[in-house]
Amino acid sequence: MRDYSKVSPKFWIGSTGKKLRAQGGDAQLVALYLLTCPHANMLGLYYLPVMYIAHETGLGFEGASKGLACTIEAGFCKYDDATEMVWVEEMAVYQIADRLEPGDKRSKGVQNDYDDLPDNPYLAAFYDKYSNAFNLTKKRDICLVKQSPFEAPSKPLRSQEQEQEQEQEQEQEQDSFAVAGASAGGKVKDIETDLQKACRETWRRYSDAYFVRYEIEPKRNQKVNSIIRQFVQRIGFEESPHVAAFFVSHNDRFYVQKIHPVEAMLKDAEGLRTQWATGRKMTTLEARSAEQVDAVQAQIERVGRILEAQA
Repeated sequence: MRDYSKVSPKFWIGSTGKKLRAQGGDAQLVALYLLTCPHANMLGLYYLPVMYIAHETGLGFEGASKGLACTIEAGFCKYDDATEMVWVEEMAVYQIADRLEPGDKRSKGVQNDYDDLPDNPYLAAFYDKYSNAFNLTKKRDICLVKQSPFEAPSKPLRSQEQEQEQEQEQEQEQDSFAVAGASAGGKVKDIETDLQKACRETWRRYSDAYFVRYEIEPKRNQKVNSIIRQFVQRIGFEESPHVAAFFVSHNDRFYVQKIHPVEAMLKDAEGLRTQWATGRKMTTLEARSAEQVDAVQAQIERVGRILEAQA
């Protein structure tokens, strides 16, 4: 972790800064975070999952993704979803210098940091941009296949046994959806199709967010399928996927300690939906603070009644 970072006043009034301002507050916050976050290096090219931005800025996964997309559109940085590497293209100039003399020991440090970077699509471009300025001598050229912007990170290949297990779970899921539709007294085919679509999308958003945060897929079985179905039925087909992703980004102490289980998501379904819709996360600390404010207010009112009675 770096002890400090440099941020130029031009961040706010330069041409790129004006473009960021036009994109909105989330873009400015994400851009400032990219310059100062504890994961950054002096090169401006480093590993940064979107969930880190979501957690440490408090924007949530949706807000962080939107803010990052806006910084890219403003030309502030580039981001590769496959490797989760970000490149703030002009950051090295501000953190190091416009140019280093050939005998400057920092040149070797830049080369060493560059050599230690994980494989990513920006290695060759970084070298081409800064080789003369920083006296770099060794170029790395890695060709990687890019994913479309903001797709979930590549997940590990499944074994044949895991594939069979998932197929069995999906069959069980279909059976449970069909029973739900029949018990509702409607057309089984129509209800099953809509419900399945909503459940699958909800699970996808939950699973992707979970994988980004914990770097492992959540366990899925018949019990989990049933919980997801109940959650969708309580929240609604359209909002459930968004609330599920929001839940995984929530930093309530209980959720974090329990590793964001679907049982907790179902238990607090309506409350999570309200927090998602209003953009306000209610953590344990905030709840305790609100309780203390109510207690103080109650004491003030009680003293006021006593004084009135004495008067």
